[in-house]
Amino acid sequence: MNQTRKRLTLLTTTALLTALAILIPQVMPKIVIPPASFTLASHVPIMIAMLISPLAAVVVSLGSALGFLISGLPIEITFRAATHVIFALIGSTFLWRHKAYTHGVKFQIFNIVIALIHTLAEVAIVYLLLTVGFSHLAGRNLGSLLLILSIGGFVHSLIDFNIALFLARAINKVYPLDIFKDDLKK
Repeated sequence: MNQTRKRLTLLTTTALLTALAILIPQVMPKIVIPPASFTLASHVPIMIAMLISPLAAVVVSLGSALGFLISGLPIEITFRAATHVIFALIGSTFLWRHKAYTHGVKFQIFNIVIALIHTLAEVAIVYLLLTVGFSHLAGRNLGSLLLILSIGGFVHSLIDFNIALFLARAINKVYPLDIFKDDLKK
């Protein structure tokens, strides 16, 4: 594939994933306990983008934050979505340097580490928003709120990345993704 076509494909794929990332907060079922929220499949476009390229991962993450901003959910949830840039960039950069981590047990280890980074970033932003007075507890206990946010976020991240890898492997059968290029040789 020539370079122009490859760039156009990257741009188009990133745009489609970004559109999905913006749409998901609008239409998917969600549980909202501000500043926590759990939106079905909200991380999947970001995590698929991580398998496309680090730049795609960042762009789709920003699109996801925009989707949460325009969804009408509390602003704290948008700030949480904005932190996805952190895990997406770190995770995508790592995967592109260590492609073996897109398989089996290595993938699940990677998934756990990324879920921890993801969760820590979200808990940190919520804690920061609460301590500077931007957000308030509204009668809730800080410890229980952070516990719900961290455990729920961790599990949500693990599930969404497994869904994303499943979908990416299905896409790879029709449209080969560079990160799985070595899989075709096997």
